[in-house]
Amino acid sequence: MLSLEDALDLDLDVMTSGFGFTPWGPDTCPTLEQLMAATSPSSSDDNAAAEGNGEEVEEEEEERRRQRRKISNRLSAQRSRARKQQQLEELAATVARLRAENRELAERLQAAARCVVAARWQNARLRAHATALASRLGEARRLLALQRLYRSHVRRQAPPLPPPPPQPMDGPAPCAPSAPAAFVSLMT
Repeated sequence: MLSLEDALDLDLDVMTSGFGFTPWGPDTCPTLEQLMAATSPSSSDDNAAAEGNGEEVEEEEEERRRQRRKISNRLSAQRSRARKQQQLEELAATVARLRAENRELAERLQAAARCVVAARWQNARLRAHATALASRLGEARRLLALQRLYRSHVRRQAPPLPPPPPQPMDGPAPCAPSAPAAFVSLMT
């Protein structure tokens, strides 16, 4: 650890130039009280000389106050830099988290878009199939209606047919009455 005299001899411009230099590491930064305890005069000769002259005592006290302010300012600047560094790290972590979340959302959006395209394609195919089935159903209904109409028409106009004469089993089969040609063409 640096002594107080060594710390005070360091150029303040170099320490605050933005290169992050501090005379102490972040873990070993002494408190203001520790630094001030290290600056107290150790010899009684210094105390006697200082007591002898009032102006020197005041100047010395003023010098100590300035040194305390310098040390306090340095410590404050160091704490401020540490806080800014922590904030920067937190912001970098937030940016990384948000970018990952953004990538995940983009992937989910692409997957949803693929599902939409597949669903639209399937819907179009099913609509075409439904249209074809509806057309076939309509045609079947028309044919069924024609068949019913034909049957009702034949029943109204034709006299009842006598029962067919018994045929020998060996002979040809009896001929059934034929349907009109228009009805036959509609059924095929």
